[in-house]
Amino acid sequence: MSDVTASDPDAFFASWQTARLASKALKPMGAAGFQQVELIWRHWLAFCTVQGVAWDAARSVDIARFCQTIGPRSSLKKTSPVTRRRYWRVLRDLYAHALVIGLVAVNPAEGAQPPATERVPSLALPGPMWTALLEGLYEHFPGGDDFKARRNRLALLLMMRAALTVREIIGLTLDCAQPGADSAGSSAGSAALYTLRVRKVGGGHERVLQLDLETSRALHAWLEVRPVGLPALHPGSRLVVGDRIGRAIAPNGLYNICQAHLARCLTQAGLLAEPAPHATLDPGLLAHMGPNTLRNTCIALWFNAGVPLQEIQRRCGFKDASVMSRLGAHLVNPFPR
Repeated sequence: MSDVTASDPDAFFASWQTARLASKALKPMGAAGFQQVELIWRHWLAFCTVQGVAWDAARSVDIARFCQTIGPRSSLKKTSPVTRRRYWRVLRDLYAHALVIGLVAVNPAEGAQPPATERVPSLALPGPMWTALLEGLYEHFPGGDDFKARRNRLALLLMMRAALTVREIIGLTLDCAQPGADSAGSSAGSAALYTLRVRKVGGGHERVLQLDLETSRALHAWLEVRPVGLPALHPGSRLVVGDRIGRAIAPNGLYNICQAHLARCLTQAGLLAEPAPHATLDPGLLAHMGPNTLRNTCIALWFNAGVPLQEIQRRCGFKDASVMSRLGAHLVNPFPR
């Protein structure tokens, strides 16, 4: 039994926060996370006041109503199921603590779980489109072999051959790329295979990827021109930069590179609109394609080629391989359950 009473919701929240910080079974929560929880708690208390319900006497129906009242951030949007479930999870965790310290007899959130979020299938490209993108890496680049062309080609290959995310590409530094010996055992050169150390976004373990020959050559070609005009190079400098003076490339910059390549290659291959020799793509769908589409296609191709699921999980840095189940429509064999 705790000295905290239901009449002091601030003391109760502080008690929950202390217990949460001390928990070793749960992922650590930062200051921003605690602020979000407190904001939801304040909204819930205000809702209880308006409804004339004491927070420690709330029922499942009260929490369900509260979740339905959550408004979107913009008047032009609807509140997503993800947001409703986040609010519900916070209240469930808070009431679980209240149950432990004896302030409530049951957890009212347990009977008020919002509907599960619909799992939207991940978007990936069919074979003819993928082939057009690969061929276009060398045939359709404006500028051919200049600074931007080499950088853009490398960025696209890191998405298409190594399944890197935008944030992972931005986070790469010069010391992440290490050349090895080529197949003849010579020193690093245009035929050398590179290894790439990828730092997990937000911290955590690194993973080491062996790049294929095509991506290694693109990386080597980029490194030949990258130092031009970039002062004070050091191992911690960004590997992929936005311009010749070394400014960081923004996420929307990589998205735009991807979109431009998709539109250019699919149009020239006759796959974006009628008439198309192999397959057509609704031009409106193109706006929903980006780096994740290329990454998803790469992962699906690995799976279909027989790469073990555990190895794909390692390459992608997935804690749980089930995230790949959304690629079901693009897999030759059913995803193992």
